[in-house]
Amino acid sequence: MKIVGVTGTKNTGKTTLVEKIVEGLSGEGYHVATLKHSHKSFDFPGRDTDRHRKAGAEIVAGSGRETFILVDREMDFDEIIAAIDILDSVDFIVVEGFESMEYANISTSTPNEFTVKVVDPFKLEDVDELIAIIKKRSYGLLQGLDCGKCGFESCREFAAAKVRGDADEVDCRSQPDRALLKINGKPVPLNPFVQNFVSKAVLGMVDALDTENLKIEKVDLIIKCQRNR
Repeated sequence: MKIVGVTGTKNTGKTTLVEKIVEGLSGEGYHVATLKHSHKSFDFPGRDTDRHRKAGAEIVAGSGRETFILVDREMDFDEIIAAIDILDSVDFIVVEGFESMEYANISTSTPNEFTVKVVDPFKLEDVDELIAIIKKRSYGLLQGLDCGKCGFESCREFAAAKVRGDADEVDCRSQPDRALLKINGKPVPLNPFVQNFVSKAVLGMVDALDTENLKIEKVDLIIKCQRNR
């Protein structure tokens, strides 16, 4: 899973750009989700999130005064991304808003240190170029492990290199591909060895159950701790 943002000031074409990116990626066969950030409440029919869905996004999530997949509180960025990844595996999450997120973004007006391309004004003929850039320079959920397996000393150095275009052929090797641990709703970093250990342990228990009629593709295990009374 890779994350790419679309940022910029109001009325600069962010939602149109999101639509075209989603159409471009899904048209190439990628599974795409979108995440919309707003300071207002969400209204589905005819609104931006509805446009994301009609463009081809398989999952649409939003964060503002309410968050949906509907939770009656505002969730932070990593928590929402983890929730989307648990619900369904996608190849790309296209994020509209969230100006402060530390992931590659396309800007329609005001670039920041994670901007890979400024499109001001946005032109439809630029879409193919943007899709190519997104596939090379975006990256997945960084866990802050600073494991060095990507060839960089820290996750932040890796991210900076990806955004600059100095690591187009390099991907993070510590993505939560096999197992994702969340405590109190927040993702907790697991290195690949621990992910593999947890995955094998849980799948071993599942294999011991009566699951002959089930085609197992993904296992979600939720453990609730008993509250002290």
